[in-house]
Amino acid sequence: MCVPKDSAPKLAQTDQWIKTFDFDAFTADMKKLGDELEKNQGDADVRHLNKMIMWSNMCVLVGLLTMGFGVSIIPVVALSTFTFTRWTMIAHHTCHGGYDKCHPNKSRWNRFKFAVGGTWKRMCDWFDWMMPEAWNVEHNNRHHYCLSEIEDPDLVENNLVDMRNLPVPTIFKWMGLPFL
Repeated sequence: MCVPKDSAPKLAQTDQWIKTFDFDAFTADMKKLGDELEKNQGDADVRHLNKMIMWSNMCVLVGLLTMGFGVSIIPVVALSTFTFTRWTMIAHHTCHGGYDKCHPNKSRWNRFKFAVGGTWKRMCDWFDWMMPEAWNVEHNNRHHYCLSEIEDPDLVENNLVDMRNLPVPTIFKWMGLPFL
């Protein structure tokens, strides 16, 4: 819906810069930066990915090999680091298309093929309960196109509104957070 200029809300003092912001120049700068970064992708990025995969695999190996030796923090840290690195460093970048143009193995390191095509690929690439296809819709579409808006599925303030409004003492809300 269009808002007439004379009824536009008054900007806060800290937001006055937006009046003179050159959106066209900013857009051109971002496009230029993106093109430059894309041209610089290559073997170094693939080597870095392979190094991160190796460290992630080492974490899962340490975690699995040490979990039978009684109660210890080592398997917990190793397995959680494995899961975290798979999501944040490997799957996230791959599902955003970070290796589409530079990785020689296009059948695996492509945003549309990563972790898709069978149970084995899924277990090797995406060892989690959420399907990669669902993540692509949830994260790439709903999250990035609605960043910090009510429709953003990752907006914590909105996701915890029911918890925040519960008529119980705060200590009970904190105790309930791990079960969400």
